[in-house]
Amino acid sequence: MQELAIVTDSTADLPPALAQEMGITIVPLKVIFGREVYRDGVDLDRTTFYQRLHAGEVATTSQPSPGEFEAAYRHLLTRAKSIVSIHISRRLSGTVNAAETARSLLPEADITVVDSRLVAGALGLVVRTAARAAQEGKPPAEVLSLIDQLITAIKVYFSIESLEYLRRGGRIGGAQALLGTILKINPILTLADGVIQPFEKVWGQKAALRRLAEIATAAAGNRPLFCQVLTGDNQETAAALASLLSGLPPGSTVETAAIGTVVAAHTGPGVYGIVFCPKRALEPVP
Repeated sequence: MQELAIVTDSTADLPPALAQEMGITIVPLKVIFGREVYRDGVDLDRTTFYQRLHAGEVATTSQPSPGEFEAAYRHLLTRAKSIVSIHISRRLSGTVNAAETARSLLPEADITVVDSRLVAGALGLVVRTAARAAQEGKPPAEVLSLIDQLITAIKVYFSIESLEYLRRGGRIGGAQALLGTILKINPILTLADGVIQPFEKVWGQKAALRRLAEIATAAAGNRPLFCQVLTGDNQETAAALASLLSGLPPGSTVETAAIGTVVAAHTGPGVYGIVFCPKRALEPVP
C-alpha cells in the first residue's frame, strides 16, 4: 500500500498522460453549453470548446459534487494510507467546499483538503510538485509543508482581451473596477489571496507582453526562476511571451502550458499570462 495519494481537480490543467504517470487523480469540473454538460478534459476537447466559444456560444461551469469526490477518495483509500487533495481557490469555485464535504463523510480516513488559492498552471505546478514528493516517499507532513511553501512563493499575472467573461461568470473580483475603461487597454491582472485583482493597465498587447516579461525578470533578480507561460487559444501570443523571457537568469526554466476549458470559459479565448516562482521553492523544506 502506498503512503500518500494526490488528488486535484481539472482546473489544474494537467495533461492526462502526465497525471497518469505521476499517479495524480483528477476530479473534473463541468463545462455547460445550454443543456449540454461536459466533463472538463474528458468529454470536451479544447479545440471544439474554442470553436464553440468563437461562434458566440456561452459556456458556464459547475463544480464536482461531494459524491464524486467521495467516490474518488474511497477508491484511493483501498491502496493509499493518506490523501492530500489540492484544489482551485475557494474564492473562485465551490470545489474546495465539495471536497471538504466528501472528507466529512469519511471521518476515519486521513484526508487533507488544501485550498491552493490558485488556479490553472499555478495549481498544476503545486500538484505536480506534491505528486513528485509523494512518489519519492516523502511523508504527508513533509508534502504538506512543501505545498504551503510553494503556494506562498508562486506568483500569477495574466491579461485578457475582454473583462466580459470574468464579469459574466462572477469571477471578476477586484478587476470590477476596470469595467468601462477605454478600449485598447490591456489590463494586467493578478491572483492575490485567491481572488483576481487588477495590477496595472497598459496600452496594447505588445506592451502587456513586455510588461509581463519585465515582472518575471524583476522578481527573479539573480535567482534561477521556474516560469510557465499560460495560453488560451493564442499560440503565437504565447510564443512571443516565451521569447521575451530569454533574459531570465541562467538555470531558469520556461515552459508553456495550455489553459483548459473551465478556466477559459471565465477568461475568454484570448487569455495569456505567466506563473513563476524561484526554483528553490520546488524543493523540500530543509
